[in-house]
Amino acid sequence: MHPKHDRAYHRLFSEPALVEDLVRHFVQEPWVDHLDFTHMERINTKFHSEALERRDGDIIMRIPFLDDRRQELYLFLLLEFQSTEDRWMALRFGTYVHLLYEQLVRENRLIDGRLPPVFPLLLYNGDTAWNAATDLKALIQLPPNTPLWSYQPGMRYYLIDESRYPEGKPGSISGLVMRLENVHSTQELKSALEELSESVPIHLDSVRRALAVWINHVVVPHRGIRLEPEDIEDLDEVKVMLATRIEQWEKDIRQESRQEGRQEGQTTLLTNMLEQKFGPLPPWAQEKIALANAETIEHWAANLLTAQTLEGVFNPTN
Repeated sequence: MHPKHDRAYHRLFSEPALVEDLVRHFVQEPWVDHLDFTHMERINTKFHSEALERRDGDIIMRIPFLDDRRQELYLFLLLEFQSTEDRWMALRFGTYVHLLYEQLVRENRLIDGRLPPVFPLLLYNGDTAWNAATDLKALIQLPPNTPLWSYQPGMRYYLIDESRYPEGKPGSISGLVMRLENVHSTQELKSALEELSESVPIHLDSVRRALAVWINHVVVPHRGIRLEPEDIEDLDEVKVMLATRIEQWEKDIRQESRQEGRQEGQTTLLTNMLEQKFGPLPPWAQEKIALANAETIEHWAANLLTAQTLEGVFNPTN
């Protein structure tokens, strides 16, 4: 995946306001209402493994609970934007969480000498639906009733598959992000972008800048549109520029379609006239007509009035 694409996604979902929005609207768990998002903070991790290194795009947030600020949750948000699912994601998450725990032990960031809870959250927007197991135990080959199950490692992650929310969710900024990724027409794109611009408060300026960068480097290129300049970070300006670019793009397409229709009609008319005068056209004549532009077709049609031979239509000097 293109580096600008990755950085734009990472910047977008590093915004605390967007992380809170994502969790509140898409994580259907009762304890979400007990989290104190106002004191959420990003954790810089240094852990790695020889076999599996944590990617820069993964995001870890520490969030205290409202009932007891000493109790806290570590939200491990993994951004998975490959085209297909990873069957071993539960195993990967298990490795990441264990590495995080080792770092917390080294730094003595424990609660009464015990490890804090971790919530593994996978955000996926691949081309196909995610059907991989979300529980590590589903990947272990054991009979259902064996006592060995009590000794097997456990790991479960929570999945948000963006393809399941093509319309997003009402009142959710992250839902509008998903909607923008699933639009099928330029009109839907303009409508979703207009709603997004109106939904993000002005005081969330860093979120608006992150959205502008994401639209410029992810959404727009995917639709075959290019904006100038590429480094623009103003959401309203991106909205206006995109609307103008789409309008010009649609105008160019209509003009090209009319031109192609006009040329196709001229080509058919010239072919019929030539066949009426000279009989079935040989392959070389058919090829010349097929490759000619509208101006050349008109020129040959004018030559037809005086030409005595088929060759004379295409080369009147002979």
